[in-house]
Amino acid sequence: MENLLSKPIQLTFESCGHTLHHYQIESQNGLFLVYDTRNDDTKIGETSTICLLNTQTFESEIIYQTKKQTKFGPGVGAASFSQIEDKVIFIHGIRNANKSNHYSATRRTGVAIDLKYSNIPIFMDARNITYPFTKGALRGGTHSHSWKKDKNWISFTYNDYILEQEAKYNSLVKDQRVVGMMFPRKVEVELDEKLENNSGEMFSIIISKVEVNAKNGSDEIEKAFDECWINSTNNIAFQGNVRDGKGNLKTEIFVAKIPDEIILSENDNLLGTDTNLPNVPSCIFQERVTFTKKGISNLRHWLRSSPDGRIVYFLMEDQFSIRQLFGVDLVSNEICQYSFLEKSIESPFNLSIDGRYAVYFSDKRIICSDLLNKESKLLYDSRFFNNELTGIPHFSNDRKKIYFNQYVANNINEKFIQIFRLDIIF
Repeated sequence: MENLLSKPIQLTFESCGHTLHHYQIESQNGLFLVYDTRNDDTKIGETSTICLLNTQTFESEIIYQTKKQTKFGPGVGAASFSQIEDKVIFIHGIRNANKSNHYSATRRTGVAIDLKYSNIPIFMDARNITYPFTKGALRGGTHSHSWKKDKNWISFTYNDYILEQEAKYNSLVKDQRVVGMMFPRKVEVELDEKLENNSGEMFSIIISKVEVNAKNGSDEIEKAFDECWINSTNNIAFQGNVRDGKGNLKTEIFVAKIPDEIILSENDNLLGTDTNLPNVPSCIFQERVTFTKKGISNLRHWLRSSPDGRIVYFLMEDQFSIRQLFGVDLVSNEICQYSFLEKSIESPFNLSIDGRYAVYFSDKRIICSDLLNKESKLLYDSRFFNNELTGIPHFSNDRKKIYFNQYVANNINEKFIQIFRLDIIF
């Protein structure tokens, strides 16, 4: 492995977390990074603040702060930048959070901030958990929002509050994670003094069809998650849990084929019931694209698309049980291996804007893989600086820098997640 070791530059120093989301952390012009102040990936419910970091001056500013924040919620986090305007979206817990009704996977929504109007929340996806339900409004919690690069559409993963409550008493019902998307069309929900429900600027739909108990050896899915937009198309690739012929659970890659214009039929049941999710619109089709022996890696990661939309990249264990980077050709369904490391990839990965390189953590180091030549380069070894890598590394928009998180101890040995920059030359 070629060694391109260099010393990173620390960009933040405050005694709080500075957590970068898994994707789309940089503004279009490269002037800002967006982050939340979590110091632990699991603590969105306790986190109150979304901030911008100026990449030139290294100054931070708060663009949104929750009201009446407690350790039970509402909580904010996981912020990502629009690719076509100066707007960010992030997870926002339900505003009435308390000890008995706290932040959770089914009690959150997507809120945006227009950078021209800091601290004014824009509720993106509508939410209505009160019967009768509302078309275009979901009944639970969206998260891990991702903007389409060339269109004002947003994908997300979703858990349904109504099914979660029903599953407590009905063994035939299961709260299953699914993938959805939202597109511009305002949805009005009746004013709710309890703050459980809200109207939204976008119309939300589910795009992955799941079953409570998938048939062995079939293409049926029990859970859909951790998706990506497929570039040059309107389609979304996502991971789905299936059962092999012996009933063992494994993860494969699926594609939801979405038309240029989403036309909803009167026969599409977008409301759902007490025991069923809202249906996938009939204009959207689901297709399985991988048929592996043991499934792709169960290390949590998000799929990524090549710029031309031909290849979807993912992690999977090789013949030696080492987690490597692979890709599936969406035309031929052929799977190709792109990394050949001696130790497993330890984090999700990101691609450079031109699709030539992938970056990730392995063995407490930052590694970059050249996807054309299938060669890897060592960029940074955190052990030289006694720091602990966390999260996911990101290429800058101009491909000349990598932004990443690691824990750094202050003068009283408290550790906080800070943002670093690594300058690279290929």
